[in-house]
Amino acid sequence: MVQMRLKQNFPKISIGIPVYNGEHFLDEKIKSILDQTFSDYEIIISDNASTDKTSIICNKFAKNEPKIRYIRQEKNIGIWENFNFVLKEAKGDYFLWSSVDDIMLPTYLEKTLDIISSNKNISCCFTKIKLYGESDNLKNDLKVSLIERIKKKFTQLIFNDELGAYSAKGSYEKRIDVYFKNLSHNQIFYGMYRTEQIKRSFVKKSFLWYDAATILNILKYGELYVVDEVLLRIFVGGICRSGMISVMHILEPFSLWNRIFPYSKLTRWCFKNLTKKIFFKHLKFFILINCYGESAVILDNFRIIQKKIRN
Repeated sequence: MVQMRLKQNFPKISIGIPVYNGEHFLDEKIKSILDQTFSDYEIIISDNASTDKTSIICNKFAKNEPKIRYIRQEKNIGIWENFNFVLKEAKGDYFLWSSVDDIMLPTYLEKTLDIISSNKNISCCFTKIKLYGESDNLKNDLKVSLIERIKKKFTQLIFNDELGAYSAKGSYEKRIDVYFKNLSHNQIFYGMYRTEQIKRSFVKKSFLWYDAATILNILKYGELYVVDEVLLRIFVGGICRSGMISVMHILEPFSLWNRIFPYSKLTRWCFKNLTKKIFFKHLKFFILINCYGESAVILDNFRIIQKKIRN
């Protein structure tokens, strides 16, 4: 009986915010969560040894808001481990990661929770999104560099261009078919999950697109569902926009093979963890993303050279 009472004191939703040097976004970010129409949640902020004013801002909010648990890491533990940390700390029945630079509209928690809690066949619920920030309209921006346009054309050969706004229904195999076609943006990673399911699904090692491997795991439990309403604003100038080389440097230890084929670890993971039927059905996809990864590294090197010449 004591255990049941303790369980009832847990929040319904745990929101994990892994952050490093987020001073420019934290104030608006936290306010957007505190303004939610659904209020039974906790906010877990893991500060990855930030060197800016992140700790000052977080302590200010945590002092006045009991929903917030702020933890500052003694040293930088890396992106993957920081994401893993907030997940391990989650006490709610449902969980979502929330990027420090993304903004929730007031009904985001209410509407995603309503969907996932009322349908056991859904393992992740997300919403339509809207971009904000610099270069948020690449298709019409004539100032976008030639390198960026080449990368975007290559991406369109492999993926749809729906900015994460898709649902994946049907059998496990059909859900994977839809997911691979929409993997380019992968914003659905920031959707709402059942906590126990996502804890079992989160991948054990850090590599490029570990978030994609996590979604492939969660698909075993059910469908991806997208609410047909824009309830999240996504910042387009984050880490993923910094270039392939920068992202790999953050996520993986250096190796020549990984620099040549950045998605080789994801490919090996899929070969090991998906059925052979599903893997070989999507063999063209794995060939293309590895070619894309190699071309992205080459284009990043050209961009670095261009920058040095200009300076």
